[in-house]
Amino acid sequence: MSQRPSTLPITLGELARIQPLAGAGRLHLADPSRRVEQVVLAETFERLRRCTPHVLVVLHDEAATGGWSLAAALHLAWERNVSAVVVSRAVAGTASAALAERLNMSLLIIDADPVDVALQLAGQVSAPAAARALRQALCAERLAEQTGIRGVLGVLNSELQTVPVALVMGGTAVAGRAAAVQDRPNVQRVEVEVHGPGERPWARLVAAVPAHGPAAVEQVESLLRLARPSLQAAWAQTRLDSSIHSAHEQAAFGLLRRLATEPADGARTEAVEVEVPSWSSELGWQVDGANRAVWLAPVHPSGEPSEEVTHLVRASWQRGRTNWPLIVEGDSWISWHSSADPDDVAPLRRAVAAFRDSAAAHGLVIGVGRAHPGVAGLMRSVAEARLAAHVARERGPAGVQWFDQVGPPAALAWLPATEIAQVADLCLTDLMGARDRTALVQTVLAVLDCGGSLSQASRRLGVHRNTVLARLARARQLGLTYDEPAQRLALHVLCYALVSLWAQPGGEP
Repeated sequence: MSQRPSTLPITLGELARIQPLAGAGRLHLADPSRRVEQVVLAETFERLRRCTPHVLVVLHDEAATGGWSLAAALHLAWERNVSAVVVSRAVAGTASAALAERLNMSLLIIDADPVDVALQLAGQVSAPAAARALRQALCAERLAEQTGIRGVLGVLNSELQTVPVALVMGGTAVAGRAAAVQDRPNVQRVEVEVHGPGERPWARLVAAVPAHGPAAVEQVESLLRLARPSLQAAWAQTRLDSSIHSAHEQAAFGLLRRLATEPADGARTEAVEVEVPSWSSELGWQVDGANRAVWLAPVHPSGEPSEEVTHLVRASWQRGRTNWPLIVEGDSWISWHSSADPDDVAPLRRAVAAFRDSAAAHGLVIGVGRAHPGVAGLMRSVAEARLAAHVARERGPAGVQWFDQVGPPAALAWLPATEIAQVADLCLTDLMGARDRTALVQTVLAVLDCGGSLSQASRRLGVHRNTVLARLARARQLGLTYDEPAQRLALHVLCYALVSLWAQPGGEP
């Protein structure tokens, strides 16, 4: 039968988190995971020589007179493989710290009476469960003082030290230490669900515990569960603050758009430059330089994003760029970078590169507009970025498109593919009912794209030229008369829309 975790020896790191060692100075802490099985109050070197491994030694009297005596005591402790040495502050100096580091021996200094400290430590070592309960109570007090998610994760990582902890939403670590979710050998992962309103899973606390046995795992899991109420309270406050801030930003951006397009006298119909309002600086926005907008959009639009998704996208996009706004616009998000130099794209390229992993995780594409000055220029860049994002959908998740490289083909990104497919169902009933309709439409589109060249179309499709001819003949029999000049443009657009629609998941059964 396995030993109960609560009766296993306490570790040096656990003792260092509670009094009296919590207030001790650490000249050198070699290995916090070293277990402590006994406390010895050593008054003589003879007593030191009788120490067994995994003992915590408190030096006193003859063994703690300073100078050579402390050096000798450290050497003896190293020879006996003790867990740590505790000595009065008045005895230890810089030379002692250097020796402890060279021997890799934990050396702690105290201000209280060594006898009193030894008695307290002896009680804690003899009752590890009570000492761990005290540690958890102190940790609970520290957690209750935190008002933010990062503060809660900071307490956990400070408390567990060698065990990295992260808060994970979806597959992204939004707070804490990323090492907690990295695959590493000899590490056991501990996960605790954190629930939101209605007991719905909101996130997970993940810790990577080195392989020290089941007791370490259970203690870590206990601390993670202890942190859940503080995390839930911090999350609720963050959600409230985020919702208020998001609504404020959306209203402010809407006002900026109106200032650029709607004059006070109602006579202006196109965007002209307007004075940058003073309240924009209160939001931390920069709009008076050359503004280059970014449009973050889902590859497959599915309505307005949830607050949780917006929170994740915002955290990832603004990581290291807290002064860059992120405004929800329908099913997408708008951001921009303002610079005195319109050709300075290096910060934006770095931001896009850093965001691509998150874009892939959330199924997003990125469109980037050109640089234009002032408020009106920002609105123009936003329109360009949106168009570029539509084009980027052809590249799939994490696709990036700069408007400078789009050109006239961007017009195809706005085609209402679903509505055009409905037209095909009505006008080309025989074709749409054929089993090989996908290959036929793709072949006709390739021929039209290649200006009627069968050789180029066959290379593009990766089939023989005769196969292309056979498919064209069958398409003509089913009503797809692509070679009639009066219908060529309409059929070209129709084929493009059908192929684009079928390329989407679930678009073609």
